[in-house]
Order: sequence, then structure tokens, then C-alpha cells
Amino acid sequence: MFLSPVAHVWHYKPWQRNAAGFLRMFAKNRLPNNEMIGYVINDKHPKSIKVACDRYVYVVRYKKTFRLTKKVWVHDEDSVARMGDVVRVQPLGYRIGPWKNYVLVRLLHREPREADMLEAADRADLGRSVQQAAADAESRGEGLL
Repeated sequence: MFLSPVAHVWHYKPWQRNAAGFLRMFAKNRLPNNEMIGYVINDKHPKSIKVACDRYVYVVRYKKTFRLTKKVWVHDEDSVARMGDVVRVQPLGYRIGPWKNYVLVRLLHREPREADMLEAADRADLGRSVQQAAADAESRGEGLL
């Protein structure tokens, strides 16, 4: 059976195309150079991080928006990104090692750490509270340790 070029490409019937009888997904990455934004889920390896990049896709058939997560290994030359940070990554076009295809472009948001949250005033209060606990323990006749 010979099909015209148009009919060969579109082998669905017109009512199937219009009714979205198959999954039609509409999503466009608007960042340049196929860059993606994601969050770091693994930073245990030297110069490497694992980033989960989410994209939201609306499926016409189900009238729902689904979250698709792509997890990629990223080369982080200076090891600046930590767990939970929001980063921007770009594909290299070639591979570094057996898994890494992406390189870190920018660190967009740094997740607050325990050490960052404890400032000088907080540390002083913490020191004072430890001293008060030690004084209370001595007054009761108990040792702190």
C-alpha cells in the first residue's frame, strides 16, 4: 500500500489527532543551550554532583500536569555545590567519565547550613546556656559529665 508523504507521517486519523487519543505533551525549555535548573541530591563524590531537574508537562488526554524528574550527573570543578542547593546545569556535548554529561554553570541558591545559621550572637547564647546548665547541675550536686 502506497501512502503519500503526509499520510505516511500522520498515520493517525484526523479525529484521533483532534481528540488526543495518544499522549500529546506540551513543554518547552526556554533556557539557552538546553540548560536546566535543578537541585543537588548527591554531593558525596569529588568534583561530581547529582542533580534532579524537574519539568512540568501538561497532558491533554488526562487534563493534568505531571512532574517529570530527570536525574543527571554534573561536573563541579571547584566542589562549590552542596546538598539541597539550586543550580543551573548545561550539557557538555561529550562525556566526562562513564556518567557525567553536564557541567555546572551557576549556583542559584545556597541551602542554609547549620554552621551558617549559628551566627556569633547565637553562639554566645549557646555558650551561655551551656554555662547555665553546668551551674545548675553543680547547684544540684550533679556533674555535667
